[in-house]
Amino acid sequence: MRIKAIMTPISALEILSPDDTAAQAIERIDKNGFLSLPVASGKKFIGFLSKQFIYDTYFKTHEGDLETFLERPVSAFIHNRVEPISPDYFVEEAANIFFKNKVRFLPVVDEHDAFVGIVTQKSLFGILTRIYGLYDPKISILTDDFKGTLNKITEVISKNDGNITNIALLDTEVMGIQEISIRLEAANVERIVKKLEEKGFKIREFVPSSRLL
Repeated sequence: MRIKAIMTPISALEILSPDDTAAQAIERIDKNGFLSLPVASGKKFIGFLSKQFIYDTYFKTHEGDLETFLERPVSAFIHNRVEPISPDYFVEEAANIFFKNKVRFLPVVDEHDAFVGIVTQKSLFGILTRIYGLYDPKISILTDDFKGTLNKITEVISKNDGNITNIALLDTEVMGIQEISIRLEAANVERIVKKLEEKGFKIREFVPSSRLL
């Protein structure tokens, strides 16, 4: 899936201008209930600003009274400039960027470098949760023959009216043993587990319903 399918468009965003004052920025951040807001000049993304960073800067510098300090422009506080991504990035690529960087959102720019929206952690991980079926029951099976075992597993699941929503292969790094993690939908998952065990499969773990619920 591409980022453009889950990004929040610029038309739905509250955006700060570099010329806004810090006081105005704080007021708009509080009004919208956000932790931070993007800063843009025209169609160009500049960075983002959080209320916490403004106050942290004040208490670290102790320059005059707070009211005067907050008359400074937003451009004096922009921090953690994030490299924008394209709307055609895959969600997996965006997830990797979030993993490597402590950011609240990723700016999205088009082929002309125009700011078109953002991708938030919430929207990204929400779609990943749906893609990988994290709310579905899970069966984990240990094997040393992935291809042969997988064919037999899918056959058992299919014959018992199960529908696989996700399959992941994990290397246990122990004597060539691999773990096949399967998320599935079925009216009777317990019966499928029992049928798999009857076929000789070693069930490492069975989670009947998601612990995330």
